[in-house]
Amino acid sequence: MILSIESSCDDSSIALTRLEDSKLLWHAKISQEQEHSAHGGVVPELASRLHAHNLPLLLQRAKEFLGGKTPFAPLKAIAITTRPGLAITLLEGLMMAKALALSLKLPLISVDHLKGHLYSLFINQPHARLPLSVLLVSGGHTLIIEADSPTDMRIIAKSLDDSLGESFDKVARMLGLGYPGGPEVEKCANLCPAGEQYPLPLPLKQKSALAFSFSGLKNAVRLAVAKEQPLSQEMQAQICAGFQTTACAHLLHKVRAYLEHARVGCFGLVGGVSANAYIRTQLEILCAQFGVELLCAPLEFCTDNAAMIGRAGVVGYQGGAFANLHTLDIHPQTEIPDTTP
Repeated sequence: MILSIESSCDDSSIALTRLEDSKLLWHAKISQEQEHSAHGGVVPELASRLHAHNLPLLLQRAKEFLGGKTPFAPLKAIAITTRPGLAITLLEGLMMAKALALSLKLPLISVDHLKGHLYSLFINQPHARLPLSVLLVSGGHTLIIEADSPTDMRIIAKSLDDSLGESFDKVARMLGLGYPGGPEVEKCANLCPAGEQYPLPLPLKQKSALAFSFSGLKNAVRLAVAKEQPLSQEMQAQICAGFQTTACAHLLHKVRAYLEHARVGCFGLVGGVSANAYIRTQLEILCAQFGVELLCAPLEFCTDNAAMIGRAGVVGYQGGAFANLHTLDIHPQTEIPDTTP
């Protein structure tokens, strides 16, 4: 089996995945949402200190799950997120991974966090369905990725400014809601009666480029909040619904443009924002119009987790993609080639 570690942002996570059939044997995560909520977003230094505290606790729990006098004996490799992410938090996971690999004499598998999200679609599945295209919407990324094979992937569309997840957080902050913003905005939007969403402009409506943008939409929310002061609960819900509806319409507009020209049998939706029920439903309707099957990760594996890193690690192990213990380092950028104009 593989032991995997994820620490790219504000979630500490460790998992155990069986190599033979990619079955997830054990998984645990410690969220830092409560600690960061007072700041309205992730504080890197605080996140690093919490990883330093939480990762050893999770490792002890993994050790107890394995049991026996030599609990780590069944391990064949250590999979670790090395990119992209916050450098100061990636390092916490990498140092633990290197210590384990050195002491247990095990190979290291370096995993790109974005590839991990793609493989979240195939946790507990022995085979990944490639080729595949995915829409990745998370706190740090809004991308369309084409994956022909585990080693042949490319970014073909991305956000020109903020990610959708980051925009949800900022909108929540403007409206005085909690952190993380995605679930809070969705919950508030659900209180808005149908058809009463606050009208907001659709980003890049007249642009044919395959790209995303949320800075203008976010600014429109800021102006709406300033205009409608003092905010009633009804208006707060209307603005949330308007933002969620318009952001989703923007995603669908660009995904539709992609599907009109791409040969796609199935399309994946991954990343933390993919847990949004409204976005899932609307994208499923769009894919059905094109006769394309929509794949979505289980809700528990949408946000950052070591289970998806372990699933990607199985692919790396099978392909013999082992990293050098002494030279392996973290990187702030993904290794997936960016082919956008």
